[in-house]
Amino acid sequence: MSGRSALVFVIPLAVVLAAFLLAVGLGGDHLPTPRDADFSDAMTSHWPNALFLRRAVLEDGVLPLWRPLIMSGTPFAANPLNKVWYPFQWLVLLLPPAWHLSLLIWLHLILAGAGAWAWARATGLPDGPAMLAGVGYAFAPRVIAAVGAGHVDLVYAAAWTPWLLWAVERVLSGPSERRAALWLGLFAALCLLADVRLSAYAFALTAAYTLWRWRALPSALSHRPYMEKGRRGALASSGGEVNRRRAALRLLAAGLFAAGLSAVQWVPLLLWRADLTRSSLTPHGAALFSLRAEDWFGLFFGDHGGLGEMLVYVGISTLALALAAVLLRPRALLFWLVVVLLAGAHAMGENFVLWRALVEIIPPLRWWRVPPRSWFLAALLLPYLAAWGAHLLATNPPDRRSARLLVVATLGGGMACGGFSLAALSADLGWGTAIGTLALPLTALTMALALGRVLSPRALLIAFSVVMIGDMLWIDQSLVVGRSPAVWLEPYRPLAEYLREAGAVRVYSPTYSLPQQAAAYWQIAQFDGVDPFQTRAYVAAAEVATGVRAEGYSVTIPAFVPDEESQAEEETLATANCDAPLRPDVLGAWLVTHVVAACPLSAEGLVLETQIGNAYVYRNTYAPDVTLDWDGPNRVTVRLNEPYSGPLYAIANGRWRDAPGDLPGLPGPLDGTRSEWTFAYDPGEVWLALGAGAALIVLGVLLLWGAARHA
Repeated sequence: MSGRSALVFVIPLAVVLAAFLLAVGLGGDHLPTPRDADFSDAMTSHWPNALFLRRAVLEDGVLPLWRPLIMSGTPFAANPLNKVWYPFQWLVLLLPPAWHLSLLIWLHLILAGAGAWAWARATGLPDGPAMLAGVGYAFAPRVIAAVGAGHVDLVYAAAWTPWLLWAVERVLSGPSERRAALWLGLFAALCLLADVRLSAYAFALTAAYTLWRWRALPSALSHRPYMEKGRRGALASSGGEVNRRRAALRLLAAGLFAAGLSAVQWVPLLLWRADLTRSSLTPHGAALFSLRAEDWFGLFFGDHGGLGEMLVYVGISTLALALAAVLLRPRALLFWLVVVLLAGAHAMGENFVLWRALVEIIPPLRWWRVPPRSWFLAALLLPYLAAWGAHLLATNPPDRRSARLLVVATLGGGMACGGFSLAALSADLGWGTAIGTLALPLTALTMALALGRVLSPRALLIAFSVVMIGDMLWIDQSLVVGRSPAVWLEPYRPLAEYLREAGAVRVYSPTYSLPQQAAAYWQIAQFDGVDPFQTRAYVAAAEVATGVRAEGYSVTIPAFVPDEESQAEEETLATANCDAPLRPDVLGAWLVTHVVAACPLSAEGLVLETQIGNAYVYRNTYAPDVTLDWDGPNRVTVRLNEPYSGPLYAIANGRWRDAPGDLPGLPGPLDGTRSEWTFAYDPGEVWLALGAGAALIVLGVLLLWGAARHA
């Protein structure tokens, strides 16, 4: 694999990806959303997170361990969603947050495609088909759907998955195994730092691949499914022998490197684990969006503009070519088909026995909610198999009549299927979906040309590529659109500016009328918030104060309970929790000076101040006259400006130390014997993580040195 061939692939891929993202409206200060939505996780979480990190470092000059803006304060660096320890996140210090997110989406899609190409090349695919595997993964509908939903952390982790497989290949069969072990450890750490959830699936795939490849040792090249036998044997006999013990030591060293490099994330997370609501997830609560049997029809009819978490469409042409590859080379490629089937079985969650058995046997697996995210593995593997299918059909179409019949029997109905869908199903599926089914007859036609040896291998490969890429782009453009701040920020300016001028200390909105991104931009502290990193103690306190009790796990405070009578999501949000028994006295103890709702509220202690648009703004007369003076995000002084006899909660539970004293724990309830308190966040968890990480890295170095002695 030469650097020149890599550039020949990566540069055009980068250009095409940039053109696609710009065409759907991304770039600049625009953020991604699904086409039929006005908000996404990119706006609600990732943009505010990046903005807060940028301000903390550039304006306050500190590493933010705590964020005082949501849920009366939450751990910031310990929360994996905030990406404090992900190296690429620090590019936000150079770019505005929205530009930063657009750049990272583009860069990681390039990394995803380049990784799939590099891995495909390492397993024996020539440049041309390997490029098809890379493009197929970079534009995989499941990956682009994650972009649209604003799940950029999933996109980041997905980008490193093929690089893990490439590094394993290099460790087990490459000429520079020691360097490959370092790469494997680095890629694994980056994958975990990008997203803890998806990294679990990536690591499971990597482990399975390692075990499968282990059976090929000591013959380093015997696994390659389409390498000529003579060349394979010659290479193996000329130095392909791999010492199993040395390989095992290097794999173990790579694991230690990964654990050491990512310790700054997983050590604090483990320390917080018992306090988090996620640890109490039930199997049903963790099985969100579990696929049903009928959802697998989505393999053949892509749901244009549908829910990304349940999208299984990989491109009907991709699926057809992948099946052809397995039919033509079953012994060499059957392993990947099994992995895809297992990923699909897991994606069914509580609707199939596999996931139910796993979470019962290993309860901590419930942390990885949304089982369909295992389908990200299929988003990588099916384009890889499709590339093999295109290569095999273009260069060596089957001569045996039975093989021809298998391919024709599998794909020969494509023309009828496409015509039927276009004529009969367009009203139910939508024209976009119906037209997309024409990719199947086009694929079948190209296969027929391959079987008849009508076109040259190069022309056939180009034809397969055009159909496959066009198939994916046709659905991709329906899955994401960029929206400007005029949609997700500016409409909330009047409300935010009023609250700042009114001296709001902390704000609560039962109807989510002050979105998290607006509160972050105008630096308005919220009692509520949207984030999966929630402590049990705070959720219990919030339930008392808001009168809204969660039925199971929720990522929002207050828990979002849909209004079944409302027809639109906007109506549901506008009426959510309007009838909840609000406790202004308890909110006052948490320094909530203002309550904002999209509906009139009636509760003792709330006085209507004004109405801004559809938002009613109430002052909470129970709130004491208290000042929170923040010296950066990690240190706060609480000043009681007038006598107050009730309980007082300045900020939520954390690793705080009372500056004059030495005791960690809750800053409140504060007693009335003092009028001023200063709390500093204890960085001990970071130092512990750094120490553990350094020890693991040193151990990894010693293992590599030991492996070198067995060379």
